[in-house]
Amino acid sequence: MALQLLDFGSLPEGMRFRDLRSKVRVEDSSGNEIPLAQAMVIRALKDEPVKPLEVRFKNASGETKWLIARAYRFTCMGLEGAAIFAVDETEEVKMRKAAAILERIETIGTLAAGLTHDFNNLLNTIATNVAIVRENGGYSAEVGVRLDQISDAVNRSAGLIRRLMQFRRQDLHLRSLDVNDVVRDVVRLTQPLLRDDIGLALHLEEELPEVYGDYSQLEQVFVNLIVNALEAMPDGGDLTIATHVVQGNQTDSVEKESIQQGKEEVVQISIGDTGTGIPVDIQSEIFEPFFTTKSEGTGVGLPSAFRIIRQHRGRIGVDSSPGVGTTFTVSLPVHDPAAEFISEDFPKAS
Repeated sequence: MALQLLDFGSLPEGMRFRDLRSKVRVEDSSGNEIPLAQAMVIRALKDEPVKPLEVRFKNASGETKWLIARAYRFTCMGLEGAAIFAVDETEEVKMRKAAAILERIETIGTLAAGLTHDFNNLLNTIATNVAIVRENGGYSAEVGVRLDQISDAVNRSAGLIRRLMQFRRQDLHLRSLDVNDVVRDVVRLTQPLLRDDIGLALHLEEELPEVYGDYSQLEQVFVNLIVNALEAMPDGGDLTIATHVVQGNQTDSVEKESIQQGKEEVVQISIGDTGTGIPVDIQSEIFEPFFTTKSEGTGVGLPSAFRIIRQHRGRIGVDSSPGVGTTFTVSLPVHDPAAEFISEDFPKAS
């Protein structure tokens, strides 16, 4: 069972714990590596007290696992050693992390809603006074440059406020829709952004079952993912957009948590690029509000996409390899006309 968890296959003859441990980077819950000398087994063998510890590691296939581990020293029939008992809590950690992200987005949305009106009033006052000065004229060229800078700052501030408002809970204008129609419209919308060095491949499964969603909000998600993909390919590459339907039990277990434990059909939309990829150590943070690696980024786009898809009772995930490319996959439950749609994560705004 342990070897299966570590994804090492069978244990080579003569391999010791030290040999096995050296092939795995084990970290505490804060991401700090736990050195071999501080490993639970080593400490237990030294008869030191070992408390239960939450650890994470990457197995041989590169998948991150979270464990609650305990170590005990034992003596049995003249043999002495240490036993480790571990519980795989990877999926529970993923769900707790998703819930925490949603809670932070909710908090930011509430804060943004409360401040937006006041900020807009301040910006309008600044913009109005700049317009009055321009209308009266009689100022120097240097003052004109200053006024241009003020106007530019006001416009950028207004844009940032609009982005912050994306965190707000919004009423969903729900209807049955064909995801392929949304994708085709998004492709037409983003066509002017496709440079000559970008190849586009569309693989849309025909006669997809319909989903129940908000057309414009799903459109916003796909536009955001396509723009991110294009920005990840500054030297050109291939953009691939695909749709297909799978059974819920073919999605990952995090998706099953909201899609009736894998019993429903799920429509999946994947948007992939052959760009720079996302460093492994930050892939778990990309949906965090305001987290960005872009020099002029705001860290709003992906968290907003995360909120919208969760509001649709769906899931969004990422598979990325640095230097190879990135694929985002959105999974939406197929619409059951007999079932009333209720968003549990985000109730409708009043």
